[in-house]
Formats: sequence, C-alpha cells, structure tokens
Amino acid sequence: MAFMNRRSFLFSTSIPATAVFMGGIPQGHSKPVDPIGTFKPFIQRERLPNPVIIESLELYERGGDWFIHARSKDGAEGWSVGHPRKMELSQHVFTKVIAPYMRGKDARDLDQLVDGVFLSGSNYKMQGQLFWIQLAAAEFAILDLLGRVAKCSAADLLGGQRRKQIDLYIANNHRSKDPQESLRRIIKSVDSIDAKALKLKIGGRMKVIDEVPGRTEKLIPMVAESLGGRCTLYADANSSYVSVEKAIEVGKILEANKFAFYEEPVPFDYLDETKRVADALDIPIAWGEQESSQWRFKWMVENSGVRIFQPDIFYYGGLIRSLRVAQMAAAKGFDCTPHISGGGLGFLYMGIYAACCPNPGPHQEYKGLTDDFPWESTGEKITVKNGSMTAPNGHGIGVDIDPDYLAKADRVK
Repeated sequence: MAFMNRRSFLFSTSIPATAVFMGGIPQGHSKPVDPIGTFKPFIQRERLPNPVIIESLELYERGGDWFIHARSKDGAEGWSVGHPRKMELSQHVFTKVIAPYMRGKDARDLDQLVDGVFLSGSNYKMQGQLFWIQLAAAEFAILDLLGRVAKCSAADLLGGQRRKQIDLYIANNHRSKDPQESLRRIIKSVDSIDAKALKLKIGGRMKVIDEVPGRTEKLIPMVAESLGGRCTLYADANSSYVSVEKAIEVGKILEANKFAFYEEPVPFDYLDETKRVADALDIPIAWGEQESSQWRFKWMVENSGVRIFQPDIFYYGGLIRSLRVAQMAAAKGFDCTPHISGGGLGFLYMGIYAACCPNPGPHQEYKGLTDDFPWESTGEKITVKNGSMTAPNGHGIGVDIDPDYLAKADRVK
C-alpha cells in the first residue's frame, strides 16, 4: 500500500480538514462547518429603522494617541481611540484594508462586517493582534456612530444595559521589585480606588525564573496576609511556567492562600498543557488574553480547558467578537472576564462590555482613567469610587473628545 501522509488523508476524504483539526464534525456527518460560526447579531436593529451608510472611516494621530472618525452619508459622526501603543505598528491595515472595506456598507450590519472584512480576499492570513486591534478601533467608532444615530448607549445597542456600576480589580506589575516593595506598591494601588479586588503578577513573564529570585513564593502569602481579608485576590503568571508540574506547584500555593483565579500559568498557546493544569487544581484557571482565534476559544470552552475566559477587547477585535466568546462560555456556565490594555479609552470599552454582558464575572480589569487627552462623559459622569466605575451610558460609546483637540490631530493616509 502506498504511503499516504496525514495531510493527503485529510484532503482525500469528505471531512473538512479544519473540522478535523478543531473537532467540529459530529460522528456520522461530513457537512462542512461554517468558517465563522452562527451567532445571532448583537446590534439591536429595531433601534435603527433606516440605513446608516458609512461614507468615511479615517485615522488620526496626535501625541501618540490614535483617533478614528466614522461618518455616515447623512452626516452623523462617531469617534473612538485605538490601542495607544500598537496602532502604529500596523496602521496600514486600517487605512488600506479595513477602512476601504467598510466604506459604502450599512453600519447596522456591523456583526456581519466584522466577519466580512476578515474573510475578504486573503485578510484571514493576517489574523493576530496587528489585524484585530485595527478592526477593534474601527468597530468602536462605528458603534459610537450607531449609538448617536439611535440615541442610545453602545451597551443598549449591543443587547441592553444590565449594570449601572462596574466592580473593578486593580491590576499591577511590579516584577522588578522585591516582595516587600511589591507589597507596598500593591497596597498603594488598592488604596487609590478602595479596590475590593486586585491582581498581582507572579513568575518571570514568559520565563520561569523570577526577576527577583524567590519573589513569587514569598509575595503570595504576604499579599494574602495583608489584603486577603479586604480584597478578592487574583494572580497572573503571564505564561511563565513551561513545566506543567511547576505551574501546578505554584497553583497549590495560590490555593493555600485562597486566591480566586490563576491566569496563564503555562505558555498561552499550550492549550493541552493549560487544560492539564486546570484539571489538576481547584483554583479556576483564566486564559485568553493572547488568543485571536474564535475556533480555539470554542475548543477551550467545549473541552472545559479553563473556567474563566479573557479575550482582550483590543487584541481580539472588539466588543462583538468578545461578546461571542462570552456567549459560548455562558452556555457552559463559565465567566468571560476580558483583559484590557491600559491607556487610551480601554477603561471605557471594558465598561461597555461589562455593562451589557450577562456573564462578565464579579470584577473587571482596571488600569486607570486616561488623562492623555481631554474628554467628558456624554451621560452620567464616569467616575471611580469605592472600587467601582460608573458604567458608560451616554449615547454611543459614552464620551465626547474635545473637538478643538481633535482638530489639531494629523490624518494618517
């Protein structure tokens, strides 16, 4: 019998290879699986009876911040702010790929447009952070446009405003500091907003060895003793432990000190190893910050690879895609507590997500309200007090950026 390699075998059968890879074919069936999947649209079209045709989608830069302007043929406008550091790295994806695709389309079809631009031509080959952060920036501006046309908040537009206040966990990164100085800074950050939850960094960030030797094993009980009675405690290893055994060892220390989740214990793309750590521990494992594939999220949900899912609202391509992950997670009884980058309007997008998501978990990531550029709330004033943030409820994304400030931004072509 002639040798047939695995690739030849897959493509010689009626079963789609992608379905085999992802475990997507039920026994006895060979029908191809939709490359995106079927999700009911989140955009509430009944609030938008008339077409909202996108006339332009433009990118501007000022002071290291990236501003996106959406305009409809009827003259309605929307603004957003992209990722404060990574927009620059792939700005041509926005100006040469995403903006041209969106022009002339009905913004009410935003759910389909998010998929359409990904599948158009060979754009799917660019999947990853530098593609999805550009789409996220466009999506936020289009949501702002639609909300202003519909005279409602983005949360209402995406399914309904469930919360008026968002409970926060304050994130920090003091890996270069010894345990005593780390604890001092962690306490200071908790005090700054009277946080009821916090997340500390452990491990060496993509390497096992702590930058300060022994920091992890010393810091965990110190934080638990000082703040465990006051705060819910979370820990983020940032993919530090290549060894499953080491990841479990650290997880046992977290369990003994009553931590509530353990994020990215092993390298983020080690899906099987992540599941093995999760299966060995009682503490919930959180995962997904680096993930860009809807199908890998689907696999992890269906196989209970972790219990807390964390799409990054920028890195994963925006609110609609992140809410899809939440919907998949909810079907299995899991939370979807997203990661959010600091700077720009990250706090705002986190607030919109948490306001409308049915299963966001008890606390959302907080890295500060931006003061990089002048803005003001269009609804109830967004403030942080007693460890909670006002949910954005003004029209669109819920803020106005100072038009005089925007007038001096440079258009990126």
